[in-house]
Amino acid sequence: MMRLIYNRDADASERERARHPDELAGLAHAAAEGDRSATHALLVALAPHLLRTVRSLLGRDNPDAEDVAQEAALVVLGALPGFRGESSVQRFATRTAVLVAMNARRKRAASKRGGDQTALTTDLDELVAQPDGPEQRLLRQQAAEAVRALLLTLPAPQAEALALHCVGGCTLAEIATATNAPLQTVKSRLRLARRALRLTLDGKPALLELLEGEP
Repeated sequence: MMRLIYNRDADASERERARHPDELAGLAHAAAEGDRSATHALLVALAPHLLRTVRSLLGRDNPDAEDVAQEAALVVLGALPGFRGESSVQRFATRTAVLVAMNARRKRAASKRGGDQTALTTDLDELVAQPDGPEQRLLRQQAAEAVRALLLTLPAPQAEALALHCVGGCTLAEIATATNAPLQTVKSRLRLARRALRLTLDGKPALLELLEGEP
């Protein structure tokens, strides 16, 4: 089972990147230099990842998901000149999409109290193992909704750290870079967010086990 919250091996992504060079790095560099064909090719390659990430946070049926994904793409392009290859281009784009989607959720919650009432057809459950059966599907949907609801109630720094970690798949170092925060601060934010998750799911051990991958 994939663990949604815990990602203890921070060096794994570095070793994987060393073994498999980033195929999008050349396109990203050319796009940053103003090459239009490279920009188009990069956007085509990243678009599915951006949309999937945005839907993970906003909900699959959210009518704003495609607009937010397009906004994330523009932010990615604008940030390319400052990208120094600290992670893969896809990881860089994903964490950017997480931050853009989180900002969109906060704006929506502020303008419409009660937050996102989208049905439980969310893509966040794709980050958890996919056992068969209607009961397990419902459990995944409920777990995904619990995380999405929690992200709205947490302080913004904790919510961003949790979303980057469990949705963006970012390491602690990458979260520190993305949020311009010290590593110890990121660790503290994630610890507080996990504690809030446990409190939220108190009395619902099945959901907590599904999210954390442990009894």
